[in-house]
Amino acid sequence: MSTSTAPTTTRSPGRTSSIDPARRNRYRGLAAGMLGALAMIAVFIILRPYTNSVSVLDTIADATLLAMPISVFSFLLQTFGTQAKTLFLVGLIAVLVLIGGGLGQRYANRTAGARRTMWAQIQTYAVGITLALGLFLLIISALQTPDAVRGMQAVWAFVVVGIGAEAWATVTALTMTILRSRDPHPLAASEPQAADGTTMDRRRAITTAGAAAVAIGAVGVVGWEVQRVASRPTVGTASAGQIPPAITPIGEFYTISKNFVDPTPDRGDNWELRVEGLVENPGTISRAELEEMAGPDFVSTLTCISNEIGGELIGTARWTGAPLSQVLDRFGVRPNAYDVVAEGEDGYTDSFPVERALSPEPHVVWAMNGEPLPRRHGTPVRLIVPGLYGIKNVKWLTRLTLTADDHRGFWQDRGWTESAIIKTQSHFDVPQARDVVPAGMLTIGGVAFAGERGISQVEVSFNGGDDWREATIAENPSPAGLSWVVWTMDWTPKTGTYELAVRATDGEGNLQAEESAPTLPDGASGYHQFTVGVA
Repeated sequence: MSTSTAPTTTRSPGRTSSIDPARRNRYRGLAAGMLGALAMIAVFIILRPYTNSVSVLDTIADATLLAMPISVFSFLLQTFGTQAKTLFLVGLIAVLVLIGGGLGQRYANRTAGARRTMWAQIQTYAVGITLALGLFLLIISALQTPDAVRGMQAVWAFVVVGIGAEAWATVTALTMTILRSRDPHPLAASEPQAADGTTMDRRRAITTAGAAAVAIGAVGVVGWEVQRVASRPTVGTASAGQIPPAITPIGEFYTISKNFVDPTPDRGDNWELRVEGLVENPGTISRAELEEMAGPDFVSTLTCISNEIGGELIGTARWTGAPLSQVLDRFGVRPNAYDVVAEGEDGYTDSFPVERALSPEPHVVWAMNGEPLPRRHGTPVRLIVPGLYGIKNVKWLTRLTLTADDHRGFWQDRGWTESAIIKTQSHFDVPQARDVVPAGMLTIGGVAFAGERGISQVEVSFNGGDDWREATIAENPSPAGLSWVVWTMDWTPKTGTYELAVRATDGEGNLQAEESAPTLPDGASGYHQFTVGVA
């Protein structure tokens, strides 16, 4: 009787699974390219402070917003509010990572079967990325901020793009080499053998460790950027659930910006403001000259055009500055001037009619509540234009240009109003929606605001608007009527459920609009109305 032994198969160490090699190659290219894209984005984030107002991510975001249908923009704003910017950044990063992955797949297909790093092939992609993204950056930036992309600034912006592209190329190529080294291959006779028959490839181990460090670092930098944008304060919360003070502390004053990263102006103590266009004597005015023109401090309220009914994107400050009318008179306004275009250091522009600019209310300001303007609020100098939503109150102000035609600014190109006149609004701070308050006397209150028209009356309803009671205007910090008023009312409810509503009448006798309207395109309207319980 004979016996037979079944044949045995020994898998070579390091052999990969039996997945189709072409498909495996594509997956590897996708993974390598995505990791390379994360490294590229991390480079852009790290080098952002050295590119002045030219930011790759911000420029792509601005172009995307410009191309985005207004209905989509409105949906994002209404659905996600102040976190829409964070989600937009995450989406932008995801798209760039997927594009990087797609390029990685193309590189993998072109170099299929190669076991070493194909530097010549990957560099063609790096050059292509540099040219495409660099030209896009310079063209879009030149349209928005011509001064930011002149001379060496343009060269440096292009260099940053090139460094980012090289980061993508290097990480993608090395990652592909590491992944391909896992495939089985004949052992070179000259290589030392380990006891188990495997090759001790120290270089591969070192390269793998380096790639892992780059991956962790890139993910960390990108994650930090997303977290920074997500946690960026838009409004202080110290007064939440309380009747606010007449003057908002700087730390609680809302901040909104189009930028992922706001500029850090380095204009020194002797900064200047340029005035040009349809004026008799174009030129600059220095800080010292502006301070000589300073008028009395004034109190004015700012509110964001994207502030919802009852929202917190509103604050009142005491401002120090020079009347804009006097600044413009110094340069001689020509009769055919129609619009004043204000430009910030971040390239943001907006405008308003010369007629308004020459009225007493608009100011060029450099201090807020007795302190120099903080960075988030436009240091070293900004505009305050009472009566107009925040989009017209340009921060980090560098230039005023008088034009004969209407100028469409950053947000007008994206569907927002040109006039930006503040609508009459009022809201509760105490109580808040769905609160349960104890029976007995309590003081309720909030604020009401009507731009430069002032507030003459505030009324409250406890039954959804069937009847109204007049509230007390407890504080009016602006004698000129440029700010909100703080209103209060003593209320002694019995146990039950109440439908609260508040409305205001402006200083010209016009009642606040009851019909609800969204923030886009010209600011929200309607009554602040909600249910509370009394127990």
